[in-house]
Amino acid sequence: MKKVSFNLIGIFIITSLLFVSCKQSKTTEDQKTIKTEKVAINEFDVLVSYLERNGDFINSKAVPTLITSKEVYENINNEKFKIIDTRSPEDFAKGHIKNTTNISAKDMINSFEKMTPKSYTKIVLVGYSGQSSSYVTGVMRLLGYNNVFAMKAGMSSWNKNLAKDYWLKNISNDFVDQLEVVPNDKPAKGGHPTLKTGKTNAKDILKLCAQDALNIPYKSLLVNAPELFKNPTNYYIVNYWPETKYNEGHIPESLQYTPKKSLSTSTDLYTLPTNKEIVTYCFTGQHAAFVTAYLKILGYDAKALAYGANSFMNTDMMNKEDDWHGFSSKKIANYTLVK
Repeated sequence: MKKVSFNLIGIFIITSLLFVSCKQSKTTEDQKTIKTEKVAINEFDVLVSYLERNGDFINSKAVPTLITSKEVYENINNEKFKIIDTRSPEDFAKGHIKNTTNISAKDMINSFEKMTPKSYTKIVLVGYSGQSSSYVTGVMRLLGYNNVFAMKAGMSSWNKNLAKDYWLKNISNDFVDQLEVVPNDKPAKGGHPTLKTGKTNAKDILKLCAQDALNIPYKSLLVNAPELFKNPTNYYIVNYWPETKYNEGHIPESLQYTPKKSLSTSTDLYTLPTNKEIVTYCFTGQHAAFVTAYLKILGYDAKALAYGANSFMNTDMMNKEDDWHGFSSKKIANYTLVK
């Protein structure tokens, strides 16, 4: 009788231990699941929230941060001015601005981390037409370097010989008769891109996305006017002008987004598509380059119209007020180049 009782007690103890072990195992697995769920974040939300809390640069009055070639020329020997040429080493060697450093876009972040950016009043980035340097400037501004500027019209505004292959070769009035005046309605707000950097901290996400943006050759992010007018439905075309100018005439199918305020989460950012190429155009292509930098960092398939509206309605722009930013040879200086 006692032997049976001992056996029953033994079975009870073993069963209890197994139950406790299984319960503990389940609890451990539940804890792992909870921990995993806590780590899983929406990187896009983390990044855009961080950028909007810290100056919201793309929607601020500061953008685009541009500087004239005249101001650069007047400060060419100013130690507080650092001039960085973003062109290829080959083109830099053919002729560049005195006291200029040649740094490629993809090496910009690393180079900034090795220097002391705050020791300069202004850091000026110089490219071919002003668009590529504006793109890089936009990226660096988003990273928090608030003293970075792009030179207007790039080296095309510095020397007439350099302008021949860039600005002067690409301005036209070829499509002014194809503009439409009927406004197009933005779609309803939708989703947003998915970022997969694997990081949880906003600064870490930003740095990785910024480096990815700088690794892309800017030339590949440009769409020219003939392509845009021929196949407007292939793109989501963002007209980045004030509404009054948009109503005077715009690229067919384009939608008006108000500069300096329409790309926030509280306004029209979520009306942008995540499954179509977005092409932004402004007057010169430089403000659009800042927008393209912002959207690329956020994960959108973003591009810009080369030379902006000057590429399809330059003569009309020259006949309008100065705030249409029409380009002509009068805006090209004849400053010296060094080799």
